[in-house]
Amino acid sequence: MSSSQDNLGGADATPQPENQSDEERYQGDLQDIAEYIRHHQCILFLGSAVHAPAPPGSKYSYPREKSPPFGERLSKMLGKACQYPKKEDPRNLQRVALYFEKQAPFPGRLHKKVRDIVEIGREPSPILRGLARMGFPIVITTNYDHLYEEALSQVARERAQERGDSPEVVASTVADYQKWVYTPKRMVTTDCDSEPTYQRPYLLKIHGDIDRKDSMVITDEDYIDFILRMNDSLDFRPVGENVRKHLLDWPTLFIGYRLGDYNLRLLFKTLRWNLDDREIPENYSVDIRPDVLIRYWWEERRKYVRFITKDLWQFVPDVYFQVMGEEMPQ
Repeated sequence: MSSSQDNLGGADATPQPENQSDEERYQGDLQDIAEYIRHHQCILFLGSAVHAPAPPGSKYSYPREKSPPFGERLSKMLGKACQYPKKEDPRNLQRVALYFEKQAPFPGRLHKKVRDIVEIGREPSPILRGLARMGFPIVITTNYDHLYEEALSQVARERAQERGDSPEVVASTVADYQKWVYTPKRMVTTDCDSEPTYQRPYLLKIHGDIDRKDSMVITDEDYIDFILRMNDSLDFRPVGENVRKHLLDWPTLFIGYRLGDYNLRLLFKTLRWNLDDREIPENYSVDIRPDVLIRYWWEERRKYVRFITKDLWQFVPDVYFQVMGEEMPQ
């Protein structure tokens, strides 16, 4: 696909010798990723663990009470609320969510409970604000919350203040972005522009949004329906054709995921079904402890993904410095 910017994909990346140290490899990957981001030719793919609290000793502050619970913690909170059977595994979010739905006296209780858990008292982290400042033209997320949208608006208000706008204008400033939320209903998908820009990014919420109760992909049945929708006719697929084209042209940066997640791997392969391995662009996954077998298959055998084995509270400030030329704000 043609682009108004230089094509930075594949063969133009920095060659990395096999005998380099882990730190040399990391620095090489940082430089490559930063170059894609600077040219606004990188897709950001956000998972729930992007909300991880700041670790002890970090110069950044993001306490657990401001962070939406994710994974096992969210599952256990839902399980406690619906008195999930003690003999069952309380960490299985899809099953716990389905049980909650079964036990609820009225439709919509599961959505309301999840909305309250991930929304009330939560704030965007320095990580999210740093990512919002770097300018990704396409952001895909499986998160239901609005914290990335709020991070975009916080950055917009900061820039309005830097321009010298009045306090009233600054307070009323919100980010300009395009958003499409997955729905199980068969309706035409709002795609990104053929040439999306970081000034008006396209946000694709492929597992739903807390503002739309019928959109959340959380139970096993929801996931099955979602994957079936991925094979719908072109205009109705949850991921538009322009987004798909950019997924084939630009690298994708996964933050907040474990690729050991079966549903994520299924989604990843569905987006790239029937492609020759040589057609798949570079992809990077920030995962401090990747599963050994997943890493063997996805990185060593298929070369689908480069794993960045760093904590996201180290990686994001590092790549921010490379892109912006300054320390990431706290």
